[in-house]
Amino acid sequence: MSVKLTLLRHGETKANRENLVLGTSDVGLTNLGKCQAHASALRISNLGPDAIYTSPYTRAVETAQYISRLTGLNPNPMTGLQEMDSGEMEGTDAKRMGELFPEYMARWEKDASTTRPPGGETLGEVHSRAWKSALEISHLHENEHVVIVTHMFPIQGILCNAMGLHSNQYNKISIDLGSISSVSISGTKTSVLNVNSTQHLENTYQSLK
Repeated sequence: MSVKLTLLRHGETKANRENLVLGTSDVGLTNLGKCQAHASALRISNLGPDAIYTSPYTRAVETAQYISRLTGLNPNPMTGLQEMDSGEMEGTDAKRMGELFPEYMARWEKDASTTRPPGGETLGEVHSRAWKSALEISHLHENEHVVIVTHMFPIQGILCNAMGLHSNQYNKISIDLGSISSVSISGTKTSVLNVNSTQHLENTYQSLK
């Protein structure tokens, strides 16, 4: 009994384009983000998914709806898949994090998994709930192919757990906007099938030039 999980990061938002910290802010996709979502949906729909789960945030739901329109599957929102709560750092220019939150960033560099932003949650907590959600989904969909539309930190958390990596090794795994990764879960055994695939997006960028 096994399940294949296809992990899709949502398309671009204005905050992503401006390099702002984006966690709980509920924002939608840019035109590029919509093109990324459409290209990802075309790729994923050809793989024959049986179910779709999504973070409840608009940027993920919008991305999931592109897959829904091609497959007829209704996206199931799951709170465990939402992005990291960045607390007071939400909306900050990522390039100024060290300047505005020096103590936090110093602790993050030493141990990201347990460092809590003011009013937010730790990376370890995000990874834990994302992996718990992945396991719950796998139990509900044995021998099926399930698409999970979510965010960078939750995807990194699922992949870290599948690879046997500590949460502090999250930065070894790049997860681009609109990228596709996949894992197979069979009982207590996990296999990573691919990570951060973006080939399907190449024509998207060309069409916007």
